[in-house]
Amino acid sequence: MSPNHYVFVVVDGRQQNYSRGMTLNEFANLFEDLGATEAYNLDGGGSSTMYFMGRVVNSPGGKGQERGVSDIIYVGE
Repeated sequence: MSPNHYVFVVVDGRQQNYSRGMTLNEFANLFEDLGATEAYNLDGGGSSTMYFMGRVVNSPGGKGQERGVSDIIYVGE
């Protein structure tokens, strides 16, 4: 990966017939495979929600709605 390039990954939590989630080791290996030299892990599982262009682009758990979280990464224009 080139300097000053970023990759954002969201892993949906365990949801029957949809997602099995990932262990922290699997997640670390994924970033290594993507060529990342540094990574930061936020809250996971059903709290994982990724917005892109104003839309939720994954399937967060939590009874059909996003959960409140204390960690966020916001990238503006």
